[in-house]
Amino acid sequence: MEIEKEVRYQVDDHTFELAKKFNMINARPITVIDITCGAFGKESMQKTGRVFRVRKKGSKCTIEIKKRNDDGSWFEECIPVENQNKGINFFALSGLYPYLYISRERLSFKYKSLKVEMDDVEMLGKFIEIEYQDSNNAEAELEEFKKACNITSEPVALYGTLIFEKQNNDSQFNKEYEKRLEEIVENAKS
Repeated sequence: MEIEKEVRYQVDDHTFELAKKFNMINARPITVIDITCGAFGKESMQKTGRVFRVRKKGSKCTIEIKKRNDDGSWFEECIPVENQNKGINFFALSGLYPYLYISRERLSFKYKSLKVEMDDVEMLGKFIEIEYQDSNNAEAELEEFKKACNITSEPVALYGTLIFEKQNNDSQFNKEYEKRLEEIVENAKS
C-alpha cells in the first residue's frame, strides 16, 4: 500500500509553461480519465472517506481505492483491469456507480524527490499537482519548485470538490458536465 501526500495549485498559462522547463526527461503528456464511483453520489467521499475510481491512463486501465488519512495523506491501492467497462461493472456489483469524471492531459516528471503532475483538466483549467512522500527535504523542495515556477497561489481542493462547487454555482456548467459524464461512461462501455 502506498502513502501519498499531495498539494495542487491552479495556475495560469505562464506559470504552466515555466514549470514545463523542469521536465528534464522530455516526458510527453498522456490522457488520463478517471471515473469515480460511489454509493452516495457527490457525498460518497465525505461519507466513506474513500475514493473508488476506474482510471484509464493511456491504454492501461486500473481500479483504484484511495482512503484519506486524518493528516490529509492517502493510502492508495490499485489493480489492473482489462478495460474501463470491467472496472465500472466491478464497482457496480458493489453498489458503487459513476458520479464524477475527470479527464485531463497529464505531464509527469520528477523534481528532486517531488513527483510533479501538470494537468490540463477538461472544463476546469490548468493545475500543477505535487506529490511527495517521506523525504527529509520535501517541504524545502516544494518551496524551491514553487518559487522557480512563480506559483504564488494557495493550494486548491481536489478536482472533484472544484467540479462540485462549479456544478452548484453554475447551472450551465452543471448541464454540460452531466452530459459529458454520460458520454464518458458510455464511451467506457464500448
